[in-house]
Amino acid sequence: MKEPFVPNHLHLIVKGYVKNPPRKEEYLNDWLKRLVEKVRMVVVSGPTSVYVDEPGNEGITGTVTLATSHAAIHVWDRSEPPMFQFDIYSCTRFSADEVLEHINEFELISCEYIYIDRNGETMNVVEQKKISYEIS
Repeated sequence: MKEPFVPNHLHLIVKGYVKNPPRKEEYLNDWLKRLVEKVRMVVVSGPTSVYVDEPGNEGITGTVTLATSHAAIHVWDRSEPPMFQFDIYSCTRFSADEVLEHINEFELISCEYIYIDRNGETMNVVEQKKISYEIS
């Protein structure tokens, strides 16, 4: 008999700065697919990425709907340095380190994140950090 699915309710929210921001929709879609695979989740729709060229808000947005929730990233590539905001919510276990390693494909300068367990009646902070990366 197959074990019943017991969901987790994990939410990672990241804000940071990168040296090499994504700009192409196809590239960001591929990046989201690889992220989902890396953290053992299942795509049910998407990914979808769109580049916005509105003055002051230039950048790319990508989302993917998961069997266990979602992941989304917004990158402002013309800010100095380029800024991003990212979040992933899932009923599957994943680590902040796995996700940050994947985001580092954009060459992280610095970031801060909060990792929340939303299971039960209250939200609990699992981990919260600010990180600066070596600039070479």
